[in-house]
Amino acid sequence: MTARQISGCRICRSDNLVNVLDLGRQPLANEFVASPREQNTHPLVLLRCVDCGLAQLSVVVDPKVMFSNYLYASSATPSLVAHFEEYAAEVARRFAPQGSTVIEIGSNDGVLLAQLKAHGVGVFGFEPATNLAKIANERGLQTSNEFFSAEAVRDSLALSSADVVIANNVMAHVDDLHDFMRGVVAALRPDGVFIAEFPYLGDLIEHVEYDTAYHEHLSYFHLAPLERLFANAGMRVFDIKHLPQQGGSIRIYVCRGDTHKSTDALRSFRAQEAMRDLTKSETYAAFAQRVVASRVAIVKMLDDLWNDGQLIVAFGASAKGNTLLNYCQVGLPVVKFIVDDAPLKVGLYTPGMNIQVFPVSALADVKPDYILLLAWNYADAIAKRYPEYVGRFIHPIPLARLV
Repeated sequence: MTARQISGCRICRSDNLVNVLDLGRQPLANEFVASPREQNTHPLVLLRCVDCGLAQLSVVVDPKVMFSNYLYASSATPSLVAHFEEYAAEVARRFAPQGSTVIEIGSNDGVLLAQLKAHGVGVFGFEPATNLAKIANERGLQTSNEFFSAEAVRDSLALSSADVVIANNVMAHVDDLHDFMRGVVAALRPDGVFIAEFPYLGDLIEHVEYDTAYHEHLSYFHLAPLERLFANAGMRVFDIKHLPQQGGSIRIYVCRGDTHKSTDALRSFRAQEAMRDLTKSETYAAFAQRVVASRVAIVKMLDDLWNDGQLIVAFGASAKGNTLLNYCQVGLPVVKFIVDDAPLKVGLYTPGMNIQVFPVSALADVKPDYILLLAWNYADAIAKRYPEYVGRFIHPIPLARLV
């Protein structure tokens, strides 16, 4: 089957799951098409486990459908490349001196692996998207074109002594988190470190970032349920960083036993998380109400501008943008087209709303009156790049406004 309903929490196995947010039936957020057409849709419903606190989608779509060919190449985003340069320097400095080995899970086109290799680190990647694994291997970055799992590690004894295992924006995609952690443990040296980065549930709720939800993102993490997952695998978080990426992310550092001391940053973060009330049902009820208000605001602004004869285009053919477009039912003729830097998406049509993607150079050709920032998480970088549109960029989250 392409999709199935979950029967229990993927961390604690409890069936005590409550509905948090219903974004309707939506197509797969990265299923761009060559010509406008109707596509299969699946419920996009966020649940919360009352027992351990994990927020998760109600359905699981076959990962082979979503990830075997992937149109997002990390190297196409300059700010992300800079982020990975800093990331690689930190990993090399703290945990992986020259001659060490680092495995990256979901290594995309190898943008982080390349930076680590430049620091004299031996690298290996797991990437299920055939097109992206091919790019990485052509760059001399050894990459296995398969999903990471405990079995994949067991099949290669050479992968059983890594100094560091990294997973960036990957854990949220994983259905069987316990098998995933068995693979991590099998791949690491006894004193090795697991590092993972992903959007943070606390920021998602505080800033009404509902467009972070799409079928690839099965889980929406905060620290408490993750610590339960790691404890089950014989590991513990010892450090954490709160980052601005993706509208607010966390990077966690995980080890076995007492090989690393817990940091003040971790203790401080735990205290801050407790103040966010992520265990209270009232927090999620208020969040759902704010999502509806966000939709009302963006639809009204766009309709008013369009009825006034303004030409509107969108910037960023992103997965999050497709969640927003489909939930708000924003499309043609209000938004004329979308521009994007990713050459793999240019010429295609967005899933569901069937808006065509053009290269960013199209902005100079049509000179729109307003630009809807679907890639709002890169708003500052886009504004610096196109200062002539400052004051005419529409930021949709949490409430539509001009920036």
